[in-house]
Amino acid sequence: MGEPFDPSQFAAVWAAAARAGDDATRLALLRGADLALPLPPDDPPTWPVTQHDGRTWVTAWTAPDLLPDPAAPWWRSSFVDLVHGWPDLRWGLAVGAGTEHPLLVEPGALVRLVVPDLVDELAADPGHAVWVQQLVPLDRLGPLLSGGRGRVSGVVHRCDDLAHIGAPTVLLRALGRADEERDLIPDDGSLHVLRWPVFAAELYRVARGGRDAEQRDAVGGWLVEPPPFRGTGLAAGAVPVREHRVDDVALPHGAAVVEVDVRGREQERARWDAVREVWQLVTTGAAS
Repeated sequence: MGEPFDPSQFAAVWAAAARAGDDATRLALLRGADLALPLPPDDPPTWPVTQHDGRTWVTAWTAPDLLPDPAAPWWRSSFVDLVHGWPDLRWGLAVGAGTEHPLLVEPGALVRLVVPDLVDELAADPGHAVWVQQLVPLDRLGPLLSGGRGRVSGVVHRCDDLAHIGAPTVLLRALGRADEERDLIPDDGSLHVLRWPVFAAELYRVARGGRDAEQRDAVGGWLVEPPPFRGTGLAAGAVPVREHRVDDVALPHGAAVVEVDVRGREQERARWDAVREVWQLVTTGAAS
């Protein structure tokens, strides 16, 4: 997800792109940008919006001194965090409304900036290895390891978005799945996850859509699911975590089942042998 952009350079590059009419560069800059938003006086606070061409747009600026009233209260958000909490997928983003070069970002562009299709992401950085993981429910662990099946379906998340999260209960909150704790975490507080590197990126579809057909179509998505599904390609948890869906995808050789204990220490428990199509139990090694 977008790398932070040096604030000392951002304004100059943004302004040059705006003068040149180079919206592609400005959109790319947004990925790693911090934005300033006015803080409405409402209690609880509401999203700052404007109406344009009969549609609703959240308003934000690239610097606080560009706000309509720079002396009024405002708040700062990274672009990724902003989209993570997006209030309505039918709404777009208006950056710099009232300035010489405003930028209107459509809902579909918003979500694709934060979570591009994996095929496009890897094409832009072909040397980058992407790892994903899937939570393993308690009632699935035994059949998974004994059944000799190396295919998976369902929800997967990006490992690099979760590398800083240790304890299983914290991980579930980060993914918006705390209500599934009884199905995933036994009495000892541990959690099992299935991890593997991505091959055939086109099989890993971004979880993009909406809670109804109108929201799905607004972002050009493919999924319609009830809350807490957000449709932005990010999990419905406390932090931005990229979410994909897979359907009967073959696991590569070396995929692993990893146990995460209550303190966040990890122990590899099994490894997939794609040649013999069997899970090999790992019985040695210390928790890390």
